[in-house]
Amino acid sequence: MKKAKSLLVLSDMHHPYSHPDTVPFLKAVKAKYKPDTVVCIGDEADFHDASFHDSDPDLDSAGVELEKAIKGLKPIYKLFPKVTVIESNHGSMVLRKALVGKIPRKAIKSYNDVLDAPKGWKWVFDTIIQTPLGPVYFCHGKSGAAGRLASQYGMSCVQGHFHERAQIMYISTPEKLMFDAHTGCLANDKSLALGYNKINPKRPIISILVIINGIPHIVPMVLNSNGRWIKSL
Repeated sequence: MKKAKSLLVLSDMHHPYSHPDTVPFLKAVKAKYKPDTVVCIGDEADFHDASFHDSDPDLDSAGVELEKAIKGLKPIYKLFPKVTVIESNHGSMVLRKALVGKIPRKAIKSYNDVLDAPKGWKWVFDTIIQTPLGPVYFCHGKSGAAGRLASQYGMSCVQGHFHERAQIMYISTPEKLMFDAHTGCLANDKSLALGYNKINPKRPIISILVIINGIPHIVPMVLNSNGRWIKSL
């Protein structure tokens, strides 16, 4: 099995409510790290108006929101035509609402059809990818506690979902060294769609994760006083 030597993990973008500098930031990340493998950790789209929770009346309807999400994702498709996408609470919203409505899966469009995604984008519940230093497990978000998931699974792990966590913790056993990482996010904290996070004293960290030859690194999108990327990695 081919081992990923330069692995890029895209964090929660929440299109169309992603950070406005997401595309130029990812272009710079691609140019610097030249990833051979790309994982989107989930929440690629927000589906705010389709949520089980009350939606903000000042935001777009579900149909308009979806069109804007697709428009926001298309530059990402062009940058990264082959991506493994982890199913997630926001990303799976349409499927979840359909199942609640007792619509059989055979009658539901695929993720690719809904988001007009290229064939190279593949959705999975979770995945394990081999690196030069061993396997790494990817899921959307099962534990916010640093180190817990790697300890439970017995291998290095990467999660998204927890927007305010961009961290790497190492765990050592007599046999191996493992890491447990959270990616941060690429969402726009100023959007009304993320209003639920306003009461959280911990602010989102705008960042992605790269794993180079098996070693993880957080790459933050450093922002200026206006909340825009400083255009430097």
